[in-house]
Amino acid sequence: MYNMLLHDSDFDNAIFFGYFVMVTTDENYSGGGLIEKYNESYVWISNRKFSRTYSSFLHTPPPEVPVFFSD
Repeated sequence: MYNMLLHDSDFDNAIFFGYFVMVTTDENYSGGGLIEKYNESYVWISNRKFSRTYSSFLHTPPPEVPVFFSD
């Protein structure tokens, strides 16, 4: 059920089909939402920038409770 996004085609499909993407950094949940855009170095999700090198991106079902992050 949890599919890791690795290639540009995976990110394109996530944008096209509106996949919810969970972001983990150092094995900790660091964000999630819909992918807005990406390039070779970063992925923008919910107005936050995540490094493609240091973060993992997983296609998951959306959470059933609201999740808020403080800046």
